[in-house]
Amino acid sequence: MLVLPDRGLSAEEAMVSSPSGNQVIQFSLREGVPHYRVSYQGTTILSDSSLSLNLEGDPWSDRFVVESTRTDSQTGSWVPVVGSKSSYPDAYNECVVQLREVSEAKRRLDLTFRAYDEGVAFRYTIPQQQGVANIKLVSEDSQFQFTDDHFVYWDDYPQAEYSKVRLSEMPDQAIRPLLLETGSHFVAIAEAGDLEHYAPMMLNRSGDLQLVTRFRSGTVTAADSLTTPWRVIMVAEHSGTLVEHHYLLQNLSPPCVLDDTAWIKPGKVWRSNLSTDAAKAIIDYAAANNYQYVHYDAGWYGPERAADSNPLTVIDSIDMKETIRYADEHGIGLICYINKIAMSRYDLDTTFRTYHQWGIRGVKFGFVDWKSQSDMEFLFAAIKTAAKYKLVVDIHDNFRLTGIERTYPNVLTVEGILGNEEQANRGNPPKNVLTTSFARMIAGAGDFTPCYLNGRVVSRSFQLALGVVFYSPLQYLHWYDQADRYAGKSFPELGFWKEMPTTWDDSKVVNGSIGSYMTVARRKGDRWYVGTIVNEARSLDIPLDFLGPGSFTATIYAEHPDDKKLVTIESRQVTSSSSLTAKMSSGSGCAILISPTPGSSE
Repeated sequence: MLVLPDRGLSAEEAMVSSPSGNQVIQFSLREGVPHYRVSYQGTTILSDSSLSLNLEGDPWSDRFVVESTRTDSQTGSWVPVVGSKSSYPDAYNECVVQLREVSEAKRRLDLTFRAYDEGVAFRYTIPQQQGVANIKLVSEDSQFQFTDDHFVYWDDYPQAEYSKVRLSEMPDQAIRPLLLETGSHFVAIAEAGDLEHYAPMMLNRSGDLQLVTRFRSGTVTAADSLTTPWRVIMVAEHSGTLVEHHYLLQNLSPPCVLDDTAWIKPGKVWRSNLSTDAAKAIIDYAAANNYQYVHYDAGWYGPERAADSNPLTVIDSIDMKETIRYADEHGIGLICYINKIAMSRYDLDTTFRTYHQWGIRGVKFGFVDWKSQSDMEFLFAAIKTAAKYKLVVDIHDNFRLTGIERTYPNVLTVEGILGNEEQANRGNPPKNVLTTSFARMIAGAGDFTPCYLNGRVVSRSFQLALGVVFYSPLQYLHWYDQADRYAGKSFPELGFWKEMPTTWDDSKVVNGSIGSYMTVARRKGDRWYVGTIVNEARSLDIPLDFLGPGSFTATIYAEHPDDKKLVTIESRQVTSSSSLTAKMSSGSGCAILISPTPGSSE
């Protein structure tokens, strides 16, 4: 919906509402300066917040007039190559406001506003025009003016521990997505769309109850036109809803550009020690237990921090040809690590072409700390080159998704998360995991790298549930485990991971409270997988109203009452009117597999 009151150019306004009418973003000129405001179900989320770009050399005038507007809308959905749902809704209303400088230069600046039922977004465009060339953007000054001193779940580094602080107490810088708790609503500020020629966004504290966008590093340059990524404001009554709506960032991103995606295969991955025999042992386990990949991590081509470690060489303990032959024979793909040192020092096209010729199926980018425009251009080039040679991609260490996985679906997962590489007693206790599962996962897939038998594991039922709680189309399991620890031993509860897929037809956050507890249910075909993790000891009712008609068998993998490192297994008959009660001690969890009961009537 667009409203343009006839009150003179200096007071023109445009209001865009989502299809349901719940999410509203409103544009106005205040003394010639562009502003916007956001409301949800009639409640003001952001009050008047100014919008401006800071150009080097010949800055914009501080006053604009509205030259024209145009509107658009879309109602539909799209099918991801891999996803947390089989299809994502994609419906919005849009208004493009074309501004003209009041100054003599009379340059044009377009502002685009969109409203989805999942949230609202805006972006800037400097269109191609006479008098504009060699653009150098020193800063983007998009304000987010809040109405109260809300709680913020703050981090300033993609693998940092979260802190819950008041907005007024937040340190100077935060990264996205940023989750805020307003009392009656939960709000996320995120970045979406094409970042190939732009610098990633920081959120700096600026003024009273105000945040403003800044580049993580450097400036942004363009030849004669520029379109920024989208700035996204998601609002919901429940924090879990924001996690469910992570696909909004993909909706705001360009569609898939790959002609052929049949080769892109998600799956479960087990990291091997750096030898041929170790990889073969894991391949044997993987083939018997429905895993899809084995992984060689840092060191397989030499010391990872050494500039002369050639990514086309292989250390003596690995016979790469034999490893790949054995993996192929068992239907398992090989993923190999490569860091930015090797990616930038050696010709990447030659490297990835060689990997494809060897039979490697995927690459994990390491030492990723993408801050600047040039960093992003390098990253996108690497992703495109990987796609050219049919390599799936896992990006570590400090990158978070902005919808890029829609455009390049070979990007199956990224880190940008404080996962099981950090121990519970060294900065990643269950409370932080249960903050991460809300705040971080708004951005999409997160490679948490769960473990199982490793000594850092406190509760194995907690670990089992992580594969459902944290969505990741490449699900790295047993991160610090090796196959010899499983030889000759029986762990029947790992049947849950054996059956568990990594992509889904539907996903729901059943219940949860940030930092305290979370239950996620995901469906593949006619089976549901449910994961619950908790911080404090509690008995948690899990309603099963997401089930369809008929009778189901629920196999429950629960914490042993006497030992958190043991898991009990029991089965119960349930229907959509049933509720299961999971009793968990502090820092524990519960996993449930729900399948239709054979012969049950529907």
